[in-house]
Amino acid sequence: MSNDEIRMMRFHSISARLNVLTSFVTRHSAFGIFLLLSSCSSFSFLPHPPSEAIVYALGPREGHTSPLGANLKPACPALVFEGDGFKLSTAHEGAIRGVVTELGGNKKTRLLIAGYAQPDLPHDHARSLSERRAQAVRQRLIELELDPSKIQTVGFGNDFSPSGPSSGVVVIYRQ
Repeated sequence: MSNDEIRMMRFHSISARLNVLTSFVTRHSAFGIFLLLSSCSSFSFLPHPPSEAIVYALGPREGHTSPLGANLKPACPALVFEGDGFKLSTAHEGAIRGVVTELGGNKKTRLLIAGYAQPDLPHDHARSLSERRAQAVRQRLIELELDPSKIQTVGFGNDFSPSGPSSGVVVIYRQ
């Protein structure tokens, strides 16, 4: 067999495999997309982006400072949550009303509500719980007639700096 014949056999073999894969993907599109996307990570020829090109989810939003780079001051003492709860207590209500009273009619003040969870929880559960706690506080502030566009929330779960809170708390920061 000549080299040209061998190349043609390889080409037809690859072409046949591609046709089978394409046919499978069109019949089972969701599964096919999953397979194609999951196999993309194995392409070693794809260049990795430089670290300065990576955009992190907690970057600044227009009018808000990033919680990762700002020196923020708490607007009130941390709101402590027990166990896996995210419902607001009467103590939380008093602190939240104090923040609203302190802000008065100041329309320029922005708030960052940061939720934290206990370090012994699984990461996914901790992130979800801290987000729910921060959202509960945000919702109450909106019910007390603060502008929703002036309130930013973030749930750190149990991924936070050593200088940050280390238990199940929500901190309301002034920006």
